[in-house]
Amino acid sequence: MKPKKLAFLLILYAAAFQMLLFNTVQPKAEAYENPVQTMKIGLYYGADAMAAANLENSVGSGYTFGYFDSSRTFHSVGYTNDTRITMLKDWNMYLSDGTYKDEEPDNYTGMVGCYHIMLGERYSSFDEALACAANYTDAFPVYYSGVWGVNVGSYSSYSEAEAANSALGLGGTPMTASSFCVTVVATGTTTILFEFDCGTDFSLAVMPKAGDGEKAETWFRNNRYCGAFQYTRKGGGNLTIVNYINIEDYVKGVVPYEMNNTWPLEALKAQALCARTYAASHINAHSSHGFDLCCTDCCQVYMGQRQVNANITAAVDFTAGQYILYDNALCQTFYHSSDGGATENSENVFVKALPYLKGVFDEYEKQINTGYSSWSFTYTAEEITWILKEKGYPCSNIVSITPVYTGMGNIYSLKFTDSNGRNFTFSRSDAGSILCSKTLGKITYSQRFTIVAEGEGNSPMYINNAGNLVEDPGSLYAVGGSGTVESIGNIGEVTVLTGSGTETVRLQGSGQVQSGDKYIVSGSGWGHNVGMSQYGARAMANQGFTYQDIITFYFTGVTIG
Repeated sequence: MKPKKLAFLLILYAAAFQMLLFNTVQPKAEAYENPVQTMKIGLYYGADAMAAANLENSVGSGYTFGYFDSSRTFHSVGYTNDTRITMLKDWNMYLSDGTYKDEEPDNYTGMVGCYHIMLGERYSSFDEALACAANYTDAFPVYYSGVWGVNVGSYSSYSEAEAANSALGLGGTPMTASSFCVTVVATGTTTILFEFDCGTDFSLAVMPKAGDGEKAETWFRNNRYCGAFQYTRKGGGNLTIVNYINIEDYVKGVVPYEMNNTWPLEALKAQALCARTYAASHINAHSSHGFDLCCTDCCQVYMGQRQVNANITAAVDFTAGQYILYDNALCQTFYHSSDGGATENSENVFVKALPYLKGVFDEYEKQINTGYSSWSFTYTAEEITWILKEKGYPCSNIVSITPVYTGMGNIYSLKFTDSNGRNFTFSRSDAGSILCSKTLGKITYSQRFTIVAEGEGNSPMYINNAGNLVEDPGSLYAVGGSGTVESIGNIGEVTVLTGSGTETVRLQGSGQVQSGDKYIVSGSGWGHNVGMSQYGARAMANQGFTYQDIITFYFTGVTIG
């Protein structure tokens, strides 16, 4: 179809209306008092739970052992001055090439056995137990079910512990702790420093010790972390590891992994507000695993303090204690990499409608290169059939696709019809991802894409001349004869006045059946399109907008308090 040159069209860009709304004075929110200042962040859990986990002081010297109660308050029950320690599940653990293994390898240099000799006396403090342990070889203090005691030795079996007890004349009791016990050793050795077993009541927590004027930081898995670490053997298995951390330190560990730490300060402030509010509104989101948030993009990427620089510190410290609110309640502050031209209503992606998560046409993001400003893939009908079958849908050959778009021009649903007349319909986020195939190397990166049968393309639209291509018809408004102003949207057909008269231009083809052997998927952006565009925030900051401007642009009717 040839492009239509429009001689005259009474159309106003949505950006003009957005700026009118954008410059409206926002009401000031009351300061929000967050009742939870300590976050619980899952680092390793489920299939990733660990049999052994090392810690090393980065800032600080030694550790305090204890547990956190239900109010997230730490209670001390012991300590060590060792700066490198390893937590093990209480198991026969084999030391091989500096690594602790829970299955016997062909070669190993030592073993930490899970059978011991328990001495009969109980103590009123850790120091008393420690002093007693100093009188024996291979003895160490323990904290079992709220009581301090002393164990001697580590053996691979009950019979071995029983024989040692008799040979040494200790008069103790051969034993092994419950399946919830955690053993602490000096890293790289078989020297046990401490054991903790309070069953399912409490889990071992390890708090790094800091000197006067210091803020402790600890190396774990090549990253530095603030706060404490909790070790739980859920179901008696490997160690679920949770970082207990102040919310502001947590935000510092999120922002540089969700947004480049060299970006403009106002964009980083906006990201800090989103990250903090998201955290505060998701307390106990992973309660089945015993923590609030995970450390992946399932929640927010969090990798400790290693990428924290002066920009990150300034952004988080400047906004410390500030949250994004709607009617003085915490918002669900979703964000994504880039929106490709328009964000989307939450109900069109995540089902639930939230008044502050409304789609906006984004003129700012277009000012910078996001890396995903435009992308396109061609799928054969056979490939689409294969994708659906691979994902468990019993279709025959796909013969047509019917896309439905939202008023913002983003995908809402895709209906696939096969040669037997059966329909397979996917809506919201499912529509955005159903065509993704790593095997084929074809990914729909965002919700903002169109799909047309090859040869049926969309009609390009121009205003006045060929130099004014309308890249996003959904960003246009029309003034009616009665003076009403309405969004054209990205759907259906519009009648326009051209140099040769009125013509009908089909836009994105919403609800129109697309049939063919090949289908062209064309899109822009990266992410779910709900909430704040991170590249959009960067673009706005480059243009001199403040973090408050950024937040109130992407989140409708919110306040900051």
